[in-house]
Amino acid sequence: MMKTLSVLLLQIFLQTSIYAQIPGIEIKNILELDLKTKYLQTLESHWGKCGADPESCLSDQDGYKVVNLPEKESCFPYTVCGFYNCMEEKYQCATVGVDYFTKLARPTCNAYVENIQNEKFSKVGVEWIYTVMVCLQKGLVDECEVRGNCDKGDRKKSCDHITEFTLAYHPGCYINSGVGVCKLPMKDKMNIWKTVGPYLTKREKVEAYKVIFECLNPLKN
Repeated sequence: MMKTLSVLLLQIFLQTSIYAQIPGIEIKNILELDLKTKYLQTLESHWGKCGADPESCLSDQDGYKVVNLPEKESCFPYTVCGFYNCMEEKYQCATVGVDYFTKLARPTCNAYVENIQNEKFSKVGVEWIYTVMVCLQKGLVDECEVRGNCDKGDRKKSCDHITEFTLAYHPGCYINSGVGVCKLPMKDKMNIWKTVGPYLTKREKVEAYKVIFECLNPLKN
C-alpha cells in the first residue's frame, strides 16, 4: 500500500513538474481565467446572461473558442491563434482579396508561439506576447462585435476597416501589455522584429515604427 502511494505521489510530482515547464503556462492560465470571468461578464452586459455556469456558454471549435449568449454568438478572445480562423470564417475577408487574417494576423501569431516553444524569448517576453495576443483579440471583438463598427454593408469595406483598425490598434497593445515592449530585454526586442519582420508590408511598418519611436522617447521610458 505504501509503495503504491509513493509511486502515485511520484507520478503526480513528475506530471506537475513537466506541466510547470510548459513555456507561458502561468500567464496563459491568468489571462484565460480573466477572460472567462471579467471579460465574459462584460460581454454578458451587452448580450445577455449566460446562466448559473458562465463557462456553459463557451464552446471549443476547431482551434478556437466561441461565446454563445442569448442575443449574440461571437468569436471569443483566448490565448490561441485559432481566433483568427474564427474571424476569417465570419467575415470571409480572403474572398475579397483582403488577407489580414490569413496572411498577417494568424501567421504572425503562429510564428510567435513557435518561437516561444523554441525558447527564443525570456519569461517576461513570453508573458508580454500572450498579453499582446489577448489585447489584440479583445480589441477586434470590442470593435466588430460589441460596437458593430465592422459591418459596413459591403464585405470588402468591412474587411478594409478591420485591417486598418487592427493595424492602428497594434502600437497600444505592444506598448502597454505586460511590462511593455520598450522595457523588454534587448534579445526579446530583436526576436520580436525577426518574428514579425517577414510579414510586414509598407503600411504595417508604419505602425511598427511608431512603437520604435515610442521606445526611443526619453520622456516616456
